[in-house]
Amino acid sequence: MKYIKLLLILILVLPLFVLAEECDMSKITITSVAQKSIEGNTKVISEPTFKDRNINLDLKMYEVGDSVTYDMIIKNESEEDYMIDENTFKTDSDYIEYTLKTNDDSNVVKAKSSKDLTLTVEYKKEVDSSLLNNNKFNASNSLKISLNTSEKEKVLDVITTDNIKESLAPQEVKNPITSVSNMLLVIFVLLTAIIGVFILIRYKNKCAKYILIVLSMFIIPIVYAICKCDIEVESTIEIEKLPKLYDTVVQLSSEDNACVTKYDGEVTDQVGQTVQAHNVYFNKCADKRNVVFGGFCWQVIRTTETKGTKMIYNGEPVDGKCESTRGNHKGIVGSDGLSQKLNASYLYGDSFTYDTTNNTFTLTNPETAIWSDSSYADLIGKYTCKNSTGTCTTLYNINGYDSNTSAYTSGYTIGNTNYAQIGKSPFNANYGSPAMVGYMFNKVYNYKSGAPTSGSLMGNDVSYSNGTYTLLPADGESTLGTTKDATHHYTCNNTTGTCNKVRYYYYSSGSLNYYIELDGAENIQTAVNEMLYNDNVNTYNSSIKGIVDSWYAQNLSSKTNMLEDTVYCNARNMTNQATNGWNKDVSLSTYMYFKNETLNNDLSCINETDQFAVGNSKAKLTYPVALLEEEEYNINTSSLMSTGAIWWGLSPHYFNVGSAFVRYVYSAGGISYDYVGYASGVRLVVSLKNGITFSRGTGSETDPWVIE
Repeated sequence: MKYIKLLLILILVLPLFVLAEECDMSKITITSVAQKSIEGNTKVISEPTFKDRNINLDLKMYEVGDSVTYDMIIKNESEEDYMIDENTFKTDSDYIEYTLKTNDDSNVVKAKSSKDLTLTVEYKKEVDSSLLNNNKFNASNSLKISLNTSEKEKVLDVITTDNIKESLAPQEVKNPITSVSNMLLVIFVLLTAIIGVFILIRYKNKCAKYILIVLSMFIIPIVYAICKCDIEVESTIEIEKLPKLYDTVVQLSSEDNACVTKYDGEVTDQVGQTVQAHNVYFNKCADKRNVVFGGFCWQVIRTTETKGTKMIYNGEPVDGKCESTRGNHKGIVGSDGLSQKLNASYLYGDSFTYDTTNNTFTLTNPETAIWSDSSYADLIGKYTCKNSTGTCTTLYNINGYDSNTSAYTSGYTIGNTNYAQIGKSPFNANYGSPAMVGYMFNKVYNYKSGAPTSGSLMGNDVSYSNGTYTLLPADGESTLGTTKDATHHYTCNNTTGTCNKVRYYYYSSGSLNYYIELDGAENIQTAVNEMLYNDNVNTYNSSIKGIVDSWYAQNLSSKTNMLEDTVYCNARNMTNQATNGWNKDVSLSTYMYFKNETLNNDLSCINETDQFAVGNSKAKLTYPVALLEEEEYNINTSSLMSTGAIWWGLSPHYFNVGSAFVRYVYSAGGISYDYVGYASGVRLVVSLKNGITFSRGTGSETDPWVIE
């Protein structure tokens, strides 16, 4: 009888213990969901909405790798710690991947606290073309993020009518061992008790006692239960397969032979790699291959060997169109290079911003120069307002110096400029040195003019020791000469043949006599290398590079991830190094010509120091932007290049008796050259990465391809 009483107690009391504490779901909430970052071409159709434990996202994606990341905050107002269950964090989508990360190393959302997390939604696998409907696919899905309390014994409530009623409904309480809900736990206990009664009635012996003990031991663990709640993420994601710009241009090459030419030759589109071209196609028609990118008009010039698409700046769109009938707009307008007085009290900066509303420039992080004979050279490449405030209506760029208080500068104001330009600028303010054909430069040897004093000795070479140069005769000669000729370029301008500074004459014809002055053991070979070929030749920005970089930083830097790091060639290799006057063994009557002395169609770039790219330490660009090479506009037609204004290219032409010249494009589209101190138009060039898509357009001037 006593066993029956015990079982009755079990039947009546055990259900009280298996009815674990009811979870209050209202105490777990989402308090914030905010967009943190976006990658690729992802479009956020609407801002995320959230309430309680539900989040709704509305996105549009185009390419594998497109993604968006959100900052989230989960608030736990309960008395229990909750743990994020990573095993439940998955979706049925084959194409969209969700990643949840906490901002620390713990997945626990502690009681009475909040947890910061990041949720990333990424287009991970390309949708099969057979699933597309009008190039679109709906990847909407629902995601559950489960949170569970720690597995510990709950404080148990006294049974009530309400919690019995609740136990009959779906619960968020589960047993960690059996993974069953409260209702099933109650049924399990009752069945166990009934079985125990049957055993005791049927078998009135010690064996029944042991069986009952075993059953009780099996029942006890079920009173350990955990609370579970889900955060629902509803995602409406449309995947649209957009046409790729590079593929479209290549496809058109086989359909439109009048406008597209495939380049057959060597090309240097990667630093240190000159290869036979296979992927280079040129656009030759002005009314085709027009693009709107970053809010500006561009025109496709060619594709690159790395399957990028090189484009040239073509102004600001009007009503979404890039027609050649657009009027002028405000831009940076440069004056010719002049020699300007500088002052130690002025502020100097590496870059600037400009305000086209108030027509003012403001230096970025300006500093006062440390002024001394040994430090003023550090001002090269910097900007100044020639005042102590750093704001002005006329800005000056320093490109060279006469002394520690006088420098070659380019002056800039804000005014009207041609529709296809960001403005006008000298290529370099100082034009009196071969170094000034460089998009960047370092050591500058400025020319001087004048004949040697009558009777001065002339030599073919020099030696240097203890601060003194000594003239040397030519091979096979025992004495120095007294006239300038093919083998006598050096002079100390005296009759002794020794000096601490020596002249080297590179050009002499009649009354024209031009030389550079050397000291400190330099000779003509080292001087030419310092200006054109040394690994450190690219130290200071040219005038035009400073303008290009400042405009890019303010207007296009947010699009850098869409641009490839291709090569922009500033080809300074001489084509007549063996025959011009900068060679001590040849005539003094021949100019220094660079690769582009004659028009050619060669896209190779010989010297690594001329291969300007962000990733080239020897010719490092700040941003993936520069100017167009002569070969690139030579292979195209004049109608494509014509803007009604003169604009600079990137290619050096020659250094004559006293001026550096670089190629430019005539207003009608023809190719010529001018001295670098002349203020001509500035048209930027960028190269889109392979895989960049456009959302609409046909490429015409009135319906350009639009890249979002």
